[in-house]
Amino acid sequence: MLGVVKLEAKKKMAITLNSGFKMPIIGLGVWRMESQQVKDLIHNSIKIGYRHFDCAADYKNEAEVGVALKEAFTSGLVKREDLFITTKLWNSDHGHVIEACKDSLKKLQLDYLDLYLVHFPVATRHTGVGTTDSALGEDGVLDIDTTISLETTWRAMEDLVSMGLVRSIGIRFHCCWLPGYFFDISTSNLLEKLIILFMQNRT
Repeated sequence: MLGVVKLEAKKKMAITLNSGFKMPIIGLGVWRMESQQVKDLIHNSIKIGYRHFDCAADYKNEAEVGVALKEAFTSGLVKREDLFITTKLWNSDHGHVIEACKDSLKKLQLDYLDLYLVHFPVATRHTGVGTTDSALGEDGVLDIDTTISLETTWRAMEDLVSMGLVRSIGIRFHCCWLPGYFFDISTSNLLEKLIILFMQNRT
């Protein structure tokens, strides 16, 4: 019961993104969730106060998450506007940003995403929208697609916002050299605030 009380207090904590939307700082990641367990885990998480769910095309369970979310909405367990749903663009879809986003929306059974992230700031050979494969070259090394710049990917991400498919955008993994890609892009607030959360194991 103590854990539920703590979560009830923490779920009200949120940060305001530069898009103006608020993001709950406590969220549940669906990475490595077994397909047959997704619905129960998400529904139970909602019941104890979770309102932010972190997904990704590469987690390969967006369809199962979508079924769980739809049931949660139709049953009255929670309203769509009360949840914050994040998912991510995979490396092989950097040249197909809009199609990849629409694919994720279809699987998640949503009309819009609260946050869409570039999973890794590197484009790899396209293997089909939503397949999230990591194709290797003839040398056995990851096949990087050098024809697609991160600037190109980012501009397509901005288009998603203009289209109303996504409310906020960002990049999940980045390095110290990343801001150089954005020096001529109108994203002055992209790295305005960096929050570092240290992982802790608690019993």
